Amino acid sequence: MSWGGATTGREPRSSFFAFTVFDHGLTRRRWLAILLPMEEELSLNINDGLAIITINRPRSRNALDELTQEKFASVIESLFTTLSLRVVIITAAGTSTFVSGGDLKELLNDPDPAAGERLNRVMGHALDRLTQLPVPVIGAANGDAIGGGCEILTACDLRISVASARFRFAEVCMALTTGWGGTARLVRMIGLSRALDLLLTGRTFDAQEALYSGFINRIVADDEEVLDAACRWAGELIALPKQALAAAKELAWASTKMAMDEALSLERERFTQLWLQADHIEAMNAFAEKRSPRFSQYAD
Repeated sequence: MSWGGATTGREPRSSFFAFTVFDHGLTRRRWLAILLPMEEELSLNINDGLAIITINRPRSRNALDELTQEKFASVIESLFTTLSLRVVIITAAGTSTFVSGGDLKELLNDPDPAAGERLNRVMGHALDRLTQLPVPVIGAANGDAIGGGCEILTACDLRISVASARFRFAEVCMALTTGWGGTARLVRMIGLSRALDLLLTGRTFDAQEALYSGFINRIVADDEEVLDAACRWAGELIALPKQALAAAKELAWASTKMAMDEALSLERERFTQLWLQADHIEAMNAFAEKRSPRFSQYAD
């Protein structure tokens, strides 16, 4: 387990940090609480290569106040140095809301322009870094995602939600635009026409529409724990070769920023690099021997 603390100049409101203990397999089993210098509003749980980030502010509809934003950003940075990391899941506490964006009550008390700049900078940079992590990131929406909650999902590589979840890019209704990189990623994710419909109207769309448009990849029934489903999905990914997953993610995100010839050049480079790696050789041998490959789970 690793954690990078954020410096805020404040005393923490709580010293409890929740973490998950896993038995055999990637399914939630039981929760423990230990004393650590960390607020309960955000937890980081790492076990067998799977990191789970949980936003835990259900009384505020999981809105992110300044301290939680800074801790979220610090957690993302800490994951770059977690060598055993294979998959990241981002989810939230409760059953009604995933994330509802920034904490409006806190922002109303601080209307200074610097507050808006800080909100944009901290979360915008954190989500950009999330796309740069060399492992798959799964967004597990346990409920509605509003404003910044939708922007967090656009920075995840894969997204799963409960069937009853609703989504809304509500920024225009607050006389704002997206500020965490959500517009650029949404356009590339679902196309300009669909993105404009959601961004210009600020309308609510349900999980079925999200699935149809490509905003969500999978839906689970409301009587199923979305985190359990996300953990099973993570297990499928962990069984695959780490370096190939990292390269595939890098190429996909790079293609949204690079010219075509640059993207093709990078693809050829990564393909050649992987060709002589042990996992590729193992895959070829397994194919020839008609058996399942045994990949190196924690290859550098």
